[in-house]
Amino acid sequence: MNRASQTGFILITGSTGFVGHYLVAELLRRGRRCAVLLRPPLVGSLGRLGALLGELGVDAASAMAEERLVGLEGDLAEGTLPGDRWSIDAVVHAAAVTAFEPDAAGEPYRTNVRGTRHLLDWASSRGIADLHLVSSAYSCGRVDRPVAERFNARPDGFHNAYEDSKHQAERCCLDWGRGGPRRVTLHRPSVVVGEWGTGRATKFGGFYLSARAAEFLDRSFPDRLDPRRMNIPLRLKGRPGECQNIVPVDYVAGMIAAIVTEPARHGRVYHLVHPDPPSNARIKSAFEHYFGIAGGRFVPPEDFDAFDLNEYERRFYEISRPIEHYFLDTPTFLRDQTATVEAQTGIGCPAFDLAAIERLLAYAQSAQWGRRRRPPGMTPGCALYFEAFLPAHVGRSQVARMTALSAVMRFIIEDEPDGEWVCRFDGGRLSTVHRGRNGLPEQFGYRTTREVFWEAVSGRVPPQDLFLSGRAEVFGDVERALKMAMILHAFTREFPCTPAVLAGLGRSSCSST
Repeated sequence: MNRASQTGFILITGSTGFVGHYLVAELLRRGRRCAVLLRPPLVGSLGRLGALLGELGVDAASAMAEERLVGLEGDLAEGTLPGDRWSIDAVVHAAAVTAFEPDAAGEPYRTNVRGTRHLLDWASSRGIADLHLVSSAYSCGRVDRPVAERFNARPDGFHNAYEDSKHQAERCCLDWGRGGPRRVTLHRPSVVVGEWGTGRATKFGGFYLSARAAEFLDRSFPDRLDPRRMNIPLRLKGRPGECQNIVPVDYVAGMIAAIVTEPARHGRVYHLVHPDPPSNARIKSAFEHYFGIAGGRFVPPEDFDAFDLNEYERRFYEISRPIEHYFLDTPTFLRDQTATVEAQTGIGCPAFDLAAIERLLAYAQSAQWGRRRRPPGMTPGCALYFEAFLPAHVGRSQVARMTALSAVMRFIIEDEPDGEWVCRFDGGRLSTVHRGRNGLPEQFGYRTTREVFWEAVSGRVPPQDLFLSGRAEVFGDVERALKMAMILHAFTREFPCTPAVLAGLGRSSCSST
């Protein structure tokens, strides 16, 4: 048995997450044994983790064969956690839901607060005394003073439910730490973005929403020689000198690993934030240079008239509104304890010059802003929906009759073979459905993947959530496309459809549903 296997495991939650898989890779490189808590089915979750680690140059199969990496099946939110087979020395709790607004399932509180309590109860039952919580620098909420590296009293308010849930999670952990010889370490990253050197990322929310808004402006002028590209009438709510605290994911994971593996550093709060974050002006310059656009100007928040927006401003803020407060109300974070670890380890937070910001944009676009591709055959073909289910149900739809819409739209399902359809609606009636890369001109369209398509037609996910997260996009007449998306969502709520509905049905059975 090798030397690493003679010590207990570090349990990591959220190991398939953005920060989580970087952290597992870093701990394995440091010779630590990792137990990863994964949702069932375990085989599938281990496969996803293995693929992520492989992209970072870590051979998960070898690590599992040598028992340096083990998978444990469980669900934090449900409180179903593993038994006592493995010896756990410490827990790194990196699992979290980052949604800003509460949903019907109770997120983000369900995972971030209730899930944390389940984990703490489990740790208590096993006698584990060393806990690391990956929290957020923004758990401080709304403050008008520098934020110290200590637990913050509950502020007057929060910008969103995510901040509130992380503050509550911190309180749960600190209360737990008062029981017996326990140590709680809080790791508080700011806005985490891709690797500094490559831009690689697996999550494209936060900072990337403003990048997607800039991309929309780029796509509004398909002709690269169009002079309007360099004179876009766009007011930007904010001040050019204020800064956005973004940090690279590899820096965050490296710092957490350095703290976790050195007991003398435990029991403190660390602000894993940038010591010299890029200004709004620098980010704007990088966006403009990368996308080949110009014309935006900053307007102080108190002078910004949100009720008088032109078409470019309206669409820009529809995309970037969820993160608007990060451009207007970014606290100053003190980081003395973090700086001490940096000095001891030689880990530094690299500067975000224009080239580094452009690397983030280039990778995000190459990854299609996180839209995942799946091999064909994993779900029933989308053709059955467009060519049977949709025609059969539009004629029965009250939504279609009430809107009486006339439009021609194209749907592109990127990982579906021959996955394009043009649908023509006349007065609320579906008059034509054509499949394939046909020459029919559309007025607007939608592009996404199978996975997201089925989420949409099930009626469970509002289309704006898919557009804001980058999992689906619109093209052509964007304003009409967005209006139509809301009508289509109402239709899917009226007649929801899932792969299970279509899995055993042929065309005739679909038509008689």
